[in-house]
Amino acid sequence: MKMAYKIPGAAMDRVSLLWRLRRRARRGALCMALFCLTMALLYTLCAENSIPVTDAIFGVKARTRAQPRAHTIVKVLRGTGGSKPMYTDPQKLPGVIPGDPQKPIPILSSSNFSMESTSKDHSLGGKKRERGLFYWLLAQPLTIFGGRRRGDMGTAIRDADVFKPNGALGEVWNEEMSSSMLGKRLRKVVQNYQAMNKYGVKYPATVRAAHRYKLSGPEILCEIKEKVQVTTLTPDMEPFSGFPWGSQLPPRQITSDVGPFKTCAVVSSAGSLKNSGLGKEIDSHDAVIRFNAAPTAGFETDVGSKTTVRLINSQLMASEDHHFLSSSLYSAGILVSWDPSPYSSDLWEWFNKTDYPIFKQYQRYRRLHPQQPFYIVHPRMEWQLWQRIQDNMGEAIQKNPPSSGLLGTVLMMSLCEVVHVYEFLPSRRKTELCHYYQRFSDAACTLGAYHPLLYEKNLVKRMNQGSDRDIYTLGRVTLPGFATFNCTSSTHSKT
Repeated sequence: MKMAYKIPGAAMDRVSLLWRLRRRARRGALCMALFCLTMALLYTLCAENSIPVTDAIFGVKARTRAQPRAHTIVKVLRGTGGSKPMYTDPQKLPGVIPGDPQKPIPILSSSNFSMESTSKDHSLGGKKRERGLFYWLLAQPLTIFGGRRRGDMGTAIRDADVFKPNGALGEVWNEEMSSSMLGKRLRKVVQNYQAMNKYGVKYPATVRAAHRYKLSGPEILCEIKEKVQVTTLTPDMEPFSGFPWGSQLPPRQITSDVGPFKTCAVVSSAGSLKNSGLGKEIDSHDAVIRFNAAPTAGFETDVGSKTTVRLINSQLMASEDHHFLSSSLYSAGILVSWDPSPYSSDLWEWFNKTDYPIFKQYQRYRRLHPQQPFYIVHPRMEWQLWQRIQDNMGEAIQKNPPSSGLLGTVLMMSLCEVVHVYEFLPSRRKTELCHYYQRFSDAACTLGAYHPLLYEKNLVKRMNQGSDRDIYTLGRVTLPGFATFNCTSSTHSKT
């Protein structure tokens, strides 16, 4: 008779516990696999429709002065009415601490995004960039049930296609560019911004029909000269005359205090300035304007070293990451700042409804640098300029203020006899690289998203008095100063 082997109770408990742990581990692995599959499918659907995954999960909120998707949220100062999140917009705010090109802030959720991209990668005729495993698994829109979707057999226009030799952009900027020529992703972004109306723009579309013919460059120049008032805030303006700190504002207009200059250079922050060798030419001008946090140290060969005026936006002023109050980048030359107001507001309404706490930061900076000239642009200038752009385009443009680049160009036209604008219209070095001092690429930096950049460039191309060769080889546009440009009746002979 055989004796049955009995497992002790303690051993049985250990076996049972081990079995339960293994079962839980298998269930956990299965759940994780299902979760990963679900996220992959969600990412696929979002990529197909240009929707950020986080927005699909948590809901879509309107961004303030930002691109539809920003991957970094920076700190803001607490102003009247509490704090609000600041979403970084590289077209207005480069998003790096001066001298640190390793902190780029992306613009859009894009399959074109590449942190390691360089201007060479995106130059005309450049080799196709190599993609990693994650790019092919995630960044490319996937099709769930076999093959491509009908009508998607490689014919879809991508943002990068615009920059190709045979793209809609052409060798020299095509002044007939419209949103229909953009890639699928950017076209959707622009259409979304055209539909948004954060600033309450009330501008009848029928106004555009008044121009029954295409205005010439001289006619547009005269429109801007006569209808865009280059004005800065002064202590005698309400409500600032009633504030003790109002005396910190310059007593006279910038057009009375600064200049006139003979030749001026408007230096964009475009990535196409990289390896341009334009530094000496830029520094040869009597005055040079730069934008936001664009540095010169280390980039003198391409962008020069002279800075006469620096135009900054209120978002940069409020960002702790830019060290506005302490960085030496802003303490040299003349500072000019701007902040968009509601479309039809007066100064009182704007003062109580600024995008960012521009006045609080202005007061703090003036206490630290009382001798440095520091002006604030009257907000009506932004919308007067916006109206000139809209009037001269055949379709609705974004209901957001113009870019700092165009505002600075018009400002310098009021201070100078001749203005040379560098790489606002891209040269033969045209690239998706956003800024010459960063390693972030997105076509939106050139073609626009929040700002009506596409239409601004159309307008500037029409006003250019230089040659197409200057644009192609140097990225240089030549514009006359308002004081030297004679608007006679012959300019308005066509009605």
